Amino acid sequence: MVLCTDTSDEQEAVRVPYDENLLERARTQWQFGDWESLAALERDQLQYHPDRGKLALLAAAGWAQIGDTSKTRALVRLAQDWGVNNNVISRILIAGVHNSLGRAAILGKQQERALKHFETTITIGTPAADQRLLTQARINQQSVQLGLGRHGADPSSGGFALSGRSMACATISTLARQCVESPDVHKAVDGLRASNRISPRETFLLFIELADHYFERKDDLTTVHFLQNARELIDDETNEQLKTLLVRNLIVVGKADLAADLAMEQALLSEGHLALNSKEKAALLRAYQQTRQKAEARSEHGHDLLLNWLRKHAEELKTETRERVPVLVEIGSTRENVPGQGSTRKLAVACKELGLHFITVDMDPHNSRMAAEVFTKLEVPFEAITDKGEDYLRNYQGYFDYIFLDAYDFDHGKHSELRQSRYRKFLGEQIDDEECHRMHLDCAESIVAKLALKGVVCLDDTWLDDGSWTAKGTLAMPYLLANGFRLLEARNRAVLLARGQGGSSVSF
Repeated sequence: MVLCTDTSDEQEAVRVPYDENLLERARTQWQFGDWESLAALERDQLQYHPDRGKLALLAAAGWAQIGDTSKTRALVRLAQDWGVNNNVISRILIAGVHNSLGRAAILGKQQERALKHFETTITIGTPAADQRLLTQARINQQSVQLGLGRHGADPSSGGFALSGRSMACATISTLARQCVESPDVHKAVDGLRASNRISPRETFLLFIELADHYFERKDDLTTVHFLQNARELIDDETNEQLKTLLVRNLIVVGKADLAADLAMEQALLSEGHLALNSKEKAALLRAYQQTRQKAEARSEHGHDLLLNWLRKHAEELKTETRERVPVLVEIGSTRENVPGQGSTRKLAVACKELGLHFITVDMDPHNSRMAAEVFTKLEVPFEAITDKGEDYLRNYQGYFDYIFLDAYDFDHGKHSELRQSRYRKFLGEQIDDEECHRMHLDCAESIVAKLALKGVVCLDDTWLDDGSWTAKGTLAMPYLLANGFRLLEARNRAVLLARGQGGSSVSF
């Protein structure tokens, strides 16, 4: 398209690209009351757009509801300068007044009055639209933003379900529902993110919505997983409202400790918090994190045994590195991003620090994609392999030095439907104890054949029960002990073994 811009006494035709769908998207955001998205419209996005005046007015409406009168006035003047007539401006501003009155009525639990104000808002702002549908969408959205309502609730029912867990617009809510209802939720979410159809902010809200769905299904593990994914998207551009939303969500699902971590971190990193300089804030945050790490150590899974051993033997590892780069293999990549787990990230960080090469292997391509994202963020050339762990080790060429074995689950009777569905999809059946024992025995056979002379192996979810090894180590532990391995440590329901080395005293 060709637009004209004045250059002194003459006009110069220039080609400036613009988003042809921007106005329609902004109108939808106004209809649903997605004020943050409207307020995010920047002048640079608008100035060459053929509908820049209307867009400036809608941005003004967003800032008006957020409460920034100076930005509202500036954008209204801009809309006037860009040709929007005063009648249209008046309609949108008056509609905004009714929206504010509707929000006040919600807070006062005057639901009928709220409904009337929102009906008036839609009638004035978009008289030709479906008023009934948009009124319900608007009242639900505004209720949720205020922390008092649930999107999709029926305002005519006489009340609003307490929730406050979502601020997502109707589009993101729909996308979240489609992901949850798809045959493979992880594939649907991964595909949506890879398509670049949604912004980082919308991705954050998508994770909140997904957590909401699994919270309703009483799947606590997956709920926390998606909330933690949202947390990883927080950066300097994330506004306080979204941060507060996540803190509240973590409290609602019973993770007040994670909420406190996030609140402390954000408070110390924010400008103007306490009369401390950056070094003092960093020291305080570091001390807090160290205290939390000590408290969390009791809940860490088996990877903590291997990490402690690696760090205690850091000098020996440096000696090994002079001749070649030692290799650490993880069988069973991280599935859920939850406290106490997250072995893939923690092992990758340690390998980066200690100069090891890291390979993580999992039968689920979603887990491999998550691992690859971790490696990208860490800027390391580690490998995320999608394969059955026993097959990978059987076909591995050469020797590896360290291995963390935490693959096929044992059947403890509490696995979520989502986790079971991953086994059905990629292994053809649900979690089965006999298959768990066989798989880890297969891995143990390869470990005996291919672990380096000074190598170390860690088995998670393995312990003694009435003198016999159980869970993942039921068959693997007797095999390893019978083939030259000695026990170094046993805690956190995990064991650490070394080839041909004396074992320390171990308590169970």
